Amino acid sequence: MTEPLDAIAIAAEVFAWLALPVGIVLLAVGIGRRAWSSRYTTAKAVVATVRDRDAKIRWFGAEGDVRESTSPLTGQIPAVGDARTVWVHPSRPDTPRLDDPAHDGRVLLTLGGILTTVGAIATIIAFVLPLMASA
Repeated sequence: MTEPLDAIAIAAEVFAWLALPVGIVLLAVGIGRRAWSSRYTTAKAVVATVRDRDAKIRWFGAEGDVRESTSPLTGQIPAVGDARTVWVHPSRPDTPRLDDPAHDGRVLLTLGGILTTVGAIATIIAFVLPLMASA
């Protein structure tokens, strides 16, 4: 009866060695990414010019100065004068984002949480099964 439990304990230990460190690293990277993306602020930008698939947009910076950037367009081409919401990071005020940074790091956190949980359960199983086999 001990041989199947020993085999399961060895397999659980392999899962623990693989899943736990990778999960912890993914959690750390996901938390860092979420912390970085939480610093973005929103600004209203206006489309100044449109050429082919690029648009030049202008917005007011944090100090009240006018900022300008050229962004590639996806989807519907806007008209000159259209308003857009942009997200600006304080360390890169001249490079706005057109997509909402609220979703940054979610996949890393989810995958890291799953792998960390699987690794922790596998660690417990790897320790408990040999104790049950010897009893």
